[in-house]
Amino acid sequence: MGRTAGVLVTMLLLCSLALHARGAGPWLPPSTAMPAADSLRREPERLVASVLAIGLGTFGAHRIYLGTRPGVPIIYGITFGGFGVLPLLDLGHLLFTKDLGPYRNNRQVFMWAAPRKPITPP
Repeated sequence: MGRTAGVLVTMLLLCSLALHARGAGPWLPPSTAMPAADSLRREPERLVASVLAIGLGTFGAHRIYLGTRPGVPIIYGITFGGFGVLPLLDLGHLLFTKDLGPYRNNRQVFMWAAPRKPITPP
């Protein structure tokens, strides 16, 4: 058991060093630009929403966290997240979309769908 723990500690150390390494070479100048303060503030929101989508996505917990109308989590709960498909699609959008703005306070069941245009009288 001692050897396994040593290997695990070594792997964790190497992974933590790899996360902080910056690559620079003849083709890529070293990046010194810091991300905008707004993006640093928003990343925990992305992380929390993603963890909620993985753990309690079938009940719409990530949608409650991002803000939605009460009917959306009810629909998620009744259908178990569209039989498990909706939380996976939501997770993909949460992880791979740059801006989470369209998903905050989104009132639609399919948060990635384009919002409906208002109906105007003839």
